Amino acid sequence: MLNKRADRFGVLWATLGSLGVHALLFIVLSSTSLFYPQTGTAAKFDILWITPSSIPMTETAIPDQASASSTAAPPTAELAQGTPAAVPPEPAAVETGDALDEPPPEATDAAAMGVMVTRVAASLPKKSPPPPEKRAALIPKAKPEPEEDDGAEVEEADTPPQPDPAEEAGAREEAERKRLAALQAEQERQAEEEAKRHRKAAEKKEAERKLAEQKEAERKAAEALKVKAEQDKVAREKALQERRAAEKARQEKLAAEREKVAAEKAEQERRAAEAKKAEREIQEKRQAELQRRAAERARQERLIRERERVVAEKAEQERREAAAKAEQEQQEKREAERERVAAEQARAEELARERAQLAAEKARQEREVAAENKRLAEQVLQEKRKAEQERKAVQRAEAQRLARERAEQEAERAEQRRQAAAEKKRLAEQALQEKHKAEQERKQAQRAEAQRVARERAEQEAERAEQRRQAAAEKKRLAEQALQEKRKAEQERKVAQRAEAQRLAHEREEREAQKSEQRRQAAAEKKRLAEEKSRADKERKAAQRAEAESQARERARLAAEQAEQRRQASAEKKKLAEQAQQEKKRAEQERLAALKAQQEKLAQERAQVAAKNAELARLAAAEKKRLEQELQDRRKAEAERLAALRAQADQLARERLAAERAEQARRAVAAAASQLPSPVKPPEQARKETVGPKPSEKPPEEKGIVIPSMHGDLKLIVAGTGDVKVTVTFKEYPKSRRGRAMTRSESRREQKMSPVVVKTQEKTREAVIEKTGEGIYTFIAENEGKDPAPMKFTLKVFELNKGGKTKQLGAKTIAGKAVVARVLMPDGVLWEEDEAFTGSMQDSEGITKFNADTGLVWKEYSQ
Repeated sequence: MLNKRADRFGVLWATLGSLGVHALLFIVLSSTSLFYPQTGTAAKFDILWITPSSIPMTETAIPDQASASSTAAPPTAELAQGTPAAVPPEPAAVETGDALDEPPPEATDAAAMGVMVTRVAASLPKKSPPPPEKRAALIPKAKPEPEEDDGAEVEEADTPPQPDPAEEAGAREEAERKRLAALQAEQERQAEEEAKRHRKAAEKKEAERKLAEQKEAERKAAEALKVKAEQDKVAREKALQERRAAEKARQEKLAAEREKVAAEKAEQERRAAEAKKAEREIQEKRQAELQRRAAERARQERLIRERERVVAEKAEQERREAAAKAEQEQQEKREAERERVAAEQARAEELARERAQLAAEKARQEREVAAENKRLAEQVLQEKRKAEQERKAVQRAEAQRLARERAEQEAERAEQRRQAAAEKKRLAEQALQEKHKAEQERKQAQRAEAQRVARERAEQEAERAEQRRQAAAEKKRLAEQALQEKRKAEQERKVAQRAEAQRLAHEREEREAQKSEQRRQAAAEKKRLAEEKSRADKERKAAQRAEAESQARERARLAAEQAEQRRQASAEKKKLAEQAQQEKKRAEQERLAALKAQQEKLAQERAQVAAKNAELARLAAAEKKRLEQELQDRRKAEAERLAALRAQADQLARERLAAERAEQARRAVAAAASQLPSPVKPPEQARKETVGPKPSEKPPEEKGIVIPSMHGDLKLIVAGTGDVKVTVTFKEYPKSRRGRAMTRSESRREQKMSPVVVKTQEKTREAVIEKTGEGIYTFIAENEGKDPAPMKFTLKVFELNKGGKTKQLGAKTIAGKAVVARVLMPDGVLWEEDEAFTGSMQDSEGITKFNADTGLVWKEYSQ
């Protein structure tokens, strides 16, 4: 809402400023001589030639009348006192005065009158020249004077000698020289005033252009800041998405690790179950073997019951040894079980340590990521501050430059300073609002980042707590499992002891029952036992050896299984360590790649900003150079124009001086001839002879000042004798909207332009538009005369630039209104140039031309 309000105020101020500038320009242009008549300036100084003496190289009757009146004035006065000889010419003078409806001039000098009329004409440069009829009426105004002078000279015989014609000619030449000097001084003063007005207008235009450039630069800077803020926002969103993707990948990775750990745990449990099952089978096998051995021993005891007591004692001793061996095996089994439990506990502790290391590595990586994010945020903030400082420095430099320019032109630009101050205040407020907005966005981004970091930390803490809980639960489960296994082993041991005690008691009972049988059979068996003794010893030793070998094989198998389990555990541990190292390396590579990509992105952004700044500086330098060149060209053209005016004034002065000298010589000859007697002519015959110029004389030639050629972005040169008026209309068509055709309502939004029309030659006029915008310019020629006028048209685009174009539009006969050319600027493309388009279409509304290479679409609607 604030931005929209600021935009409305900006549009209002821009509208008011535009109205004020246009009003000022209208006042300045209306007070200067920039508006030349449509037919040129050929009749601008015709008022200088109202005085007959100022017409160069022309002989009329008026100089004779002036000289005659000036030379014959004293005799007429004397005749008026002494003789009535001057009476006959008076009626002719009266008739002439009646014919002209004006009294004859009394006691006026022709040269003085010429100077006075010339000064009046010079003081009124903008007054339109009088029509030719008045000039013809001025000729017979003093026509009776020559008759009066002739009559006076004829009738005067005893007049005193006339004054010296050389002295009178010198006085008149001196007066004419003074008049020409005064005229030249007045022209120079007017030229200086004109140059001063042009200079003021150019300075005002330059100030307006600089103000527009400043506004454009500030607008571009604001747009650049806005684009940069959007880029930063997009970068932040992209970084947030990347962080979310990384977090999601990390969560997936952790889930995969958990699944892997669960699979490994299930595999370990399966292996433990398989090991327990194998151990149970081994114990069952051992128990079966023990039962078999006990049965064998029982059989052997039954066989030796009748042996001698020594043999019985030895058998008892062997039994005791067997019992001790069995106890030893039980102890070895318990030790193996304890070693297995200890190995599992060590494995669980090792897994816990690995999980702790993974968690520590993960926390370290997260800390590094957080530190990297913080560093990148600080770097972005520093770049923003640097850009803000550079912008402020540019603004300060621009403000200082504008301040210097305002100090130099303070007298002429008071109103502009006020408008510039208001615009600067608005821009400052807008910049401050944008700064506040950027600061709020930065704070919101920081708050969002802090909230995200807090959420990530909370999630990490929850995950760590979950991992610790799972580790504790796993440890507790392993402890409970070990305790259950220990209790189960204890129960199995107690069952085995009870079975062993029962078996021993049963064996004692059997031994007690068999002792009598042994004693009874001892005698019978004594001999047989002696024989079998050696065989029994051999069998016993073989059995002992077989038992020892089986026990050795069992121990070797158990040792091999334990070694295989340790090897598998170490291989698994090594595999986990390698995977963790690979994950760590991969994460480090990804972090370095992300950091490198971000650095490359920042470097690209800096390069883009530097390129934009360089382009702006280049454009500013080019614009400054172009303006300086235009100013120099204008000054040069003005100097050439003034030099041409001075040369023309000098030529006119020389021609008038030569004409005056010829006139003086002619007057001297006429004065000498007037001394001779001549017949008096009737007034009617004299009037017939003096009306109009002589047949041998040429009519006065109209002359004017030729204006030097002007330059601009567009110039239409019109060559021909017809009375043709040139008007220009403009339709805005920016480059950003040239991919689609204009609608009918858009095509009707035309603006009437005011081109500068100058006459460079006698039959050539130029319509110049100094500065053009992005759009379509239409040149329309209108014939103001009754007859059709054949004209030749030439269009020049960017005449002063190196890539300027000159397009010959050909000859056209203008009867009413006619469109001469339609030009698309700044491309300089003509509607009639078919080679500038790749195709065209026509429908009921109009014609559409397009260029598939550039994407240009230009439609002209039918009226």
